[in-house]
Amino acid sequence: MSAAVRSALTGVRGRVTFAVLAVTAVLYSLLGTIGFVAVANGGRDAIRDRINTVLDEFEAGLQSSGGAVRFDTADGVHVEVLPSSGLSVSPAPEGTVEVWRIVEVDGRVVELIGWASEARLTESLRSLYRGLWIAIPLAAIVSAIIAGVATRRALRPVGQITALAASIDGTVSAQRVPEADTDDEVHHLAVTLNGMLDRLAAAATAQRQFTSDAAHELRTPLMALQGELELAVAHGAPRDDAFVDRLQALAQRLGERIDDLVLLSTLDEGRPTNAAAASLHDVVQAEAALLTPSPTVTGVEGITEMDTTLAARAVRNLLANAQRHAAATVTATVEHDDGKVWLHVDDDGPGIPLADRADVFRRFSRLDEARSTDRGGAGLGLAIVASVADAHGGGVQATDSPLGGARLSLWLPLVSAG
Repeated sequence: MSAAVRSALTGVRGRVTFAVLAVTAVLYSLLGTIGFVAVANGGRDAIRDRINTVLDEFEAGLQSSGGAVRFDTADGVHVEVLPSSGLSVSPAPEGTVEVWRIVEVDGRVVELIGWASEARLTESLRSLYRGLWIAIPLAAIVSAIIAGVATRRALRPVGQITALAASIDGTVSAQRVPEADTDDEVHHLAVTLNGMLDRLAAAATAQRQFTSDAAHELRTPLMALQGELELAVAHGAPRDDAFVDRLQALAQRLGERIDDLVLLSTLDEGRPTNAAAASLHDVVQAEAALLTPSPTVTGVEGITEMDTTLAARAVRNLLANAQRHAAATVTATVEHDDGKVWLHVDDDGPGIPLADRADVFRRFSRLDEARSTDRGGAGLGLAIVASVADAHGGGVQATDSPLGGARLSLWLPLVSAG
């Protein structure tokens, strides 16, 4: 048996076809039996009615003039008066329908009997029986074939979905499953699959972009480090502390880039955070104390469920970004509003143009592409802030600062106000 035939027999279409065949065979057999019994009973009732009609006429004749003691009709009904002594055995032959009646004629009680043959009814029932033996299997087979064809047509989009899913390898094409306007389960499956393919395509695009950007960012310090080493080998100069310091700085930059990428990858995987109730104000105060000059920290406690290590990293990046662009002043304010704990980091720098605010938290985003990574960073710091906020069920936004520069804000769900 070929794989295609086996699949057709054991698949959904095959199971539906066999199920319909079995159910319809049982149903049609039951209906045929009920119909057969009804026809048989109806035929016998019709014969009895005819015998009763003839008996009525026969009795009327006896009452009026004595009449004959037996009578036969052209359609095969026989009636007669039984002897006055009565009979223990019916005089009617086998294969007939009998009707007995006791009447009083001229002051004496007599017994009448009428009968008619069932031969024609029996022959009709035999023909009906033979017809049912042919019609019931044929009807069940036809119903099963119709069900199989209908199932095949209904599942045709599923076959297209299967073929499309089988064609997906390392890349996601723009091809999508047709969405028939049927509003049934298959339609919902096609819509769901197309949505999944759209998300896969977006994820694949983001991954390619991330890989390209990461390669570019890591290549810069590596090339600088390689250049310094080649220069040292070419000149064979004695130990130069300034040269060693440059190499260490390049290695540190490279390590920081790798740490940032690892952290972003960890957050992308959705790994659970070690969240516990803590004060966002305390975290901000601790990070601000490590900077020179220290930003001014004000506001409420802002108790929220958070992973303090990740929160500290996000706060550190926000403060460092503000100091990098501030002219002189950086402030950090913790507030709570509408079920959220907000951290607003303000600076008096040049601010962020409105058109660029949507991209400021995007990975490898540097608004001034011409400036060096030494001053502008690698474009990962604020992306880490956004990922940390998202991991905690929070968010970020960029607006204008009251100081005249930029306000970058982080919010987390509020537990209680401090």
